Amino acid sequence: MKNNIKLLEDSILINNKILVIGDLHLGYEEVMGDFSLIPKFQYKETLEKLNRIFSRFSRDKIKPEKIIILGDLKHEFSRNINSEWRETLKLLDFLKDKCKEIVIVRGNHDNYLMNILEKRGIKLLDFYKYKEFCFFHGDIIFNKCNDCEILIVGHLHPAITLSDSYKCEKYKCFLKGELKGKLVYIVPSFIPISLGYDLSNIKSWKDKKFDFIISDKELKKFEVIIYNEKEDKIYLFGKLGKIVG
Repeated sequence: MKNNIKLLEDSILINNKILVIGDLHLGYEEVMGDFSLIPKFQYKETLEKLNRIFSRFSRDKIKPEKIIILGDLKHEFSRNINSEWRETLKLLDFLKDKCKEIVIVRGNHDNYLMNILEKRGIKLLDFYKYKEFCFFHGDIIFNKCNDCEILIVGHLHPAITLSDSYKCEKYKCFLKGELKGKLVYIVPSFIPISLGYDLSNIKSWKDKKFDFIISDKELKKFEVIIYNEKEDKIYLFGKLGKIVG
């Protein structure tokens, strides 16, 4: 049976049953500095984005059974800061009303996240297998995923800069391609206050020692896909290598 995989606003919907998001980086604003006198809007905009997605589901009479988070739910490496405790618990309570099961896989930022998840009875997994799918963060590949046909990962925060004679704009994007015969989808980050990693800088990976399961050479063979939320439409831009050179 062919899977129905829909690309939505920084998310993927599989067979109208599984919603996939990743790289929310809750607590980012607190980590970046003391903005006590400046209104914080990361969590508010995260919730607004989720509400847009669920409003669409309500319109289309879709009720997802699972919500899978592809890691980096929180941002701070060394501890759980106040905003991470507060916002993560609020988010989990929000999502519990939207589905039967929340699945969270570990990202490289998710040290100590299990202490928060325990408050809601949720486990932190290294990866999650469902039928022919394997969901994991993307910095490490797991041998137990070898028998899966489709890999869904985050971690990269993919974005692409497009320009013409008038302007130059950066967009979050999906990447779709193959890795050792497996179909791979790379999901853009869900964090609303960052557009992500500009893939035109892909050549500098070796210098930065960025850990990702796919090399820069192989990634250039992937298709670049942008979802336009206002039009509810995807745009195909061809191979990454043709865009970034």
